[in-house]
This record gives sequence, C-alpha cells and structure tokens, in this order.
Amino acid sequence: MPQWLTEADCKAVLQSLLSAELTAYRGEAAPDWHHAPVIDSLERLHLAACVNEFFCLHETGAEDRLLMTQRFDDWSSLVAQAVNETSGLTFRTSGSTGAPTAHLHRWEHIEAEAHALAQRFALRMPVNRVVSWLPLHHLYGFMLGIALPGVAGLSRVSADAAALPSLSSGDLVVTVPPRWDYLARSRRSWPASVMGVSSTAPLSAATSAALIDQGLTGLLDIYGSTETGGVATRWQRDSPYQLLDHWQRHGTQQLQRVDATAAIPLLDETHWLDARTFTLKGRHDDVVAIGGVNVSPGYVAKRLMSLESVADCAVRTTGQSAQQRLKAFVVPLKHADETAVEIAQEIAQWPVAERPVGVTYGDALPTNAMGKLADW
Repeated sequence: MPQWLTEADCKAVLQSLLSAELTAYRGEAAPDWHHAPVIDSLERLHLAACVNEFFCLHETGAEDRLLMTQRFDDWSSLVAQAVNETSGLTFRTSGSTGAPTAHLHRWEHIEAEAHALAQRFALRMPVNRVVSWLPLHHLYGFMLGIALPGVAGLSRVSADAAALPSLSSGDLVVTVPPRWDYLARSRRSWPASVMGVSSTAPLSAATSAALIDQGLTGLLDIYGSTETGGVATRWQRDSPYQLLDHWQRHGTQQLQRVDATAAIPLLDETHWLDARTFTLKGRHDDVVAIGGVNVSPGYVAKRLMSLESVADCAVRTTGQSAQQRLKAFVVPLKHADETAVEIAQEIAQWPVAERPVGVTYGDALPTNAMGKLADW
C-alpha cells in the first residue's frame, strides 16, 4: 500500500491520463479541466476501461463503480481508496514500435526506484521541490513527478504544457530531451542550485553542455524503458551509466532486480566495465528517438505499405539528432497524386513522432551499385 500517494496525487495523475486518452479518442486537443468536459456514453466506457487498467481497479472489484458515478472528483476519490489494495500501476508502451504493450509496475518496485533516485540526487545537492514538465501518467512522469517527491517527502509542482513556473534554489526540474533542447536555446541563466533530469531518449552533447554553461547545477540522465523503469543513471554525457541500487547485472545483456530471480533483457547492446557500470553500443532493433518518443522506422514503413495505393516504401530519419524526424520514399501502385492524398489522410491521425515530414515518390526504391537500399 503506497502511504505516500495522496488523493491529490491520484487526481493529478487521473487528469493527465484522461486528457491523453480523450485527446486520442476524439482526435482533437485536450479539454479544459477548469470545466468538466462533457463525455458521451461510448467515451465513458473507453475512459473507464483505461482507468481500470492503469490503476488495476479490477484487483479490488471497484471497476464497475466508475460507470455508476458521473463526476471527475468521484472517480479520483474512488481511485484514491482503491490503490490501498492494488498491486501497482500498469503503464503502456507508446506503440510506436508495434502494438502497445502493458507492463505492471508493482508498488514495491516503484518505491525502490524512487529511493534509489533520491540517493543519487542527495549526493549532488539538497532537493526541496520537484518541478515536473511532462505527463504524469507516463512511467517517467509518474516516477519523477509523483513517486520521488512522495517517497522522499518533497513538495512538487506540475508545469502546464506551455512553460516552466518560476524556479528557485533547491528545485529539481524533470522533463524530456525536446524540452531541454528548447530550454537550452531559450534561457540565458538558471538560479543557483537547480538540477535537472532527462530521460526517454538521448540528450545531445550540445544541449547538455549549454545547460551546464548557463548555470544548471547538474543534469542527470536516466536510462531505462517502460518495460523496466529506470535502471541506471549518469551525470556526465560521456560517462558510463551506473546501475541504481535495486538492480544488478545478470550476464552480459540482462538485468535482475535484487529482490527477484527473473532476468530482464535490455533493449540495447551494452558493454560492461564492471558489475555496476556500462556503456551503450546501440539498440538491438531499429528504434530511434523522435522528439523523445521511441519510433521504429520499419514499423512506420509497414503501416504505409498497408495502404491500398502504396506498392513499396522505405522510411529513414532526417535532420540532426536534436531535431530528428522521419522521411519516406514511396513507390505508388498507380498514380503518385492518388497515393499522396491517401497518405496525407492516413498520417494525419498518427502520433506526431511517427509522421514522415517529407515523402518522396518514385518508380522504384533508390539503391546503390551493390543493390542495397540507398538514401534519398
């Protein structure tokens, strides 16, 4: 039972979850939560299912009560009571590398990670407040924006989508690489004794250096995934990652929780320097980070190939690492104009990170003299 999780915490996470799910369901901007959004019966069923899965309400038998209440505050009260009896929270992968998958993170594992992270920060400077600028229903957002301050007894504030609040000494700012890129280019200085945390994708060397030059006391990079949670950290971009205290090495490409026997495979190929530190040598799959979101170009290509007017296609990245996006080369089945219309209609419904920003059309995929796929 998470004694540190308050009803206000549950309400904040629930609002984040419902906003994201309602936005995806409707295909339009999230509602203004200053006024309760009007939802129809089908939307209510969808949202109730999402809340049930995320908070594991099915373990308590309280899931049906979501359909018996009409107010958002009633849902948050129900959730706050139910989590006293649940095993943990269920987080989903983005689905940008295939079908989204659900992963249960038990309360004891969430708390172990929060304690381990709190120790890392304490070694650098005292933290008074956590300022999270990211969705709280994502694993990284919940861990740093809710669990860390709850377990460590820190105050917290969630920034809105537009900007950070005023900062002061002792603040810990938590956000994702694209927003750190923005902050590095838009801010000129930081208050004394303010640290940052970055995760979900690699942070460019230029951004990291700029933030430190501007006065950020330190910037912790967390390595992990939705499947594992955070497993290792580093303060310097060119330094190896150091395992968090609740993890231990198991062979060359697997990890193991210190209180468990099951081994968990790493998504990246690693080079171990000793039992606790390692460097990354690249992913085992074709996944790349687009705007802090893991995306598989091969998966995007398969989605384009499923369209009736597409005969063949290839997808690659374009642009520098900090502004990296996807591009596509498409061989139309008949007419390029017809294919272009179908592709535009299709990708308009996709998550931003998956959408190719440029589509080139041709009679055949470009190849080099050896017959291998070439860039375009």
